[in-house]
Amino acid sequence: MEESFFKERKYNVMGAGVSILQDNYDGAAVAAEGEHSLAFIYATGAVVVAGTNSYGECSTKKWRGISDVALGAFHTVGLRVDGRVLATGKNLFGECDTEDWEEIIAIAAGNMHTVGLRIDGVVLAAGMNEYGECETDRWQDIIHITADGFLTAGLCKDGTVVTTMLGDEGKDLAAGWQNIKKIAAGGHHLVGLAENKTVFAAGSNNYGQCETFSWQGIIDIAAGNLHTIGLKENGTVVAVGSNEHGQCNVDNWANVEAISATKNMSYAYY
Repeated sequence: MEESFFKERKYNVMGAGVSILQDNYDGAAVAAEGEHSLAFIYATGAVVVAGTNSYGECSTKKWRGISDVALGAFHTVGLRVDGRVLATGKNLFGECDTEDWEEIIAIAAGNMHTVGLRIDGVVLAAGMNEYGECETDRWQDIIHITADGFLTAGLCKDGTVVTTMLGDEGKDLAAGWQNIKKIAAGGHHLVGLAENKTVFAAGSNNYGQCETFSWQGIIDIAAGNLHTIGLKENGTVVAVGSNEHGQCNVDNWANVEAISATKNMSYAYY
């Protein structure tokens, strides 16, 4: 979701699913959700992370000038307006070693890795690489990134998508995708919004989270751990996948302007 959406207008938030949130963070946008934490970012650039703080993943009180936040399983990443990246929390695989990153314009986080998109279209990655999730060295001309679980994906300037995960027959998970304008990673699946307002999906489909082939007129997408949601042109929202926590109970949502999803939650902004 574009940062300006939160900075340029007032908004209301509707949620579906189960959240760890106990307190009311009025005026803050839901930015990201990790295994045990939920992050909120204010228009002032301050960040609050609520939840378990076993490894210091909620230690963001001194952060200022933050434009974006990403959460891994046990670490929190913040993108500063000057293009530098802050990180706190568990650093078992070096997922918090971002202090040398510069000119970063977007960030993402998987379970135990961190990804940064540099202004020149190069993608930096740090952390666990057991499944190749940090193997982004050869990527070029990337304009958007997403990560979750053990997956990293990048949207190329030409509308194609590159990923660190192989799909059927050993091919790239997003092989054949074209004219893509946005991507979103779930726990073990990837979703892509095409220029013609249809939605591609690939990866684990155990709960039907990739069954988006019938969607039409979609203008935004988001992915949770085991579910996918889409915002339609008419302001309504569709969802597929696991509904164990009620995260797909979006049938009555209307006049929605933007959406987001976290682990077991769906959010509508209006």
